[in-house]
Amino acid sequence: MIDEDDANKEEGLVDLAMRGWRTLDEHPLDPRSKRVQLEHNELSTLPKTIGTLEFMYKLDVSHNRLEALPRSIGHCTRLRILNVDHNYLEDIPKELGSCFFLEELNAEHNSLVTVPASLGGLQQLRELRLKHNRLEALPVEIGGLATLEVLDCSENENLTMVPKDLREDSEMVKFVIKLHYDTLRHITRIKENYAGAKASLQKQEHANLRLRDAIEQCKADKEAIIESLVPDEVNNNCCVS
Repeated sequence: MIDEDDANKEEGLVDLAMRGWRTLDEHPLDPRSKRVQLEHNELSTLPKTIGTLEFMYKLDVSHNRLEALPRSIGHCTRLRILNVDHNYLEDIPKELGSCFFLEELNAEHNSLVTVPASLGGLQQLRELRLKHNRLEALPVEIGGLATLEVLDCSENENLTMVPKDLREDSEMVKFVIKLHYDTLRHITRIKENYAGAKASLQKQEHANLRLRDAIEQCKADKEAIIESLVPDEVNNNCCVS
């Protein structure tokens, strides 16, 4: 059994939980950090330098006072677990979609109205916990995540795209969002096909116009050639008679 002292010696572990800190200005994070524990503090912001932690695979900033996450978090491309529950977040930066290895995102108990469509690109995401927010919609792109096992959007009163009686059931929520996703893809294909057909018709119309102009030019050239072959005296005699 590993005692607490041995656990704290884990390579790359930064355990700054429950310090009552309001800022990290005086406590810069080591760029070599791998697991950063900042939960149960009074942090209202995270430094932009969080994006320099290229080896970080877990970040826990739950139970703080965060109102936003720095966009630089998108540079933490090895991040696999992000826990931001029990904060005051109103949105999640779209740059998080660049963290392609992210497997778990816990954003429960915040003030989120929506989450970015870029999360639909996280092809390793297994858990997305959005319980108890102010969600009005979910990006349908989430429905394309084949790896997603848990999608919790319960206790979001304004989320109209998922029937209220289904929100407690993660499997049903995934099913409903998948329906939205499939519908969007179907509509997109119809639009693309229509756009392609319209472009083809426009090309045909332009070709017809060019053909008409060519025929008119040929007629004019023919008349000019015929006129040039008739002797001038014939033309004059025709005029006299």
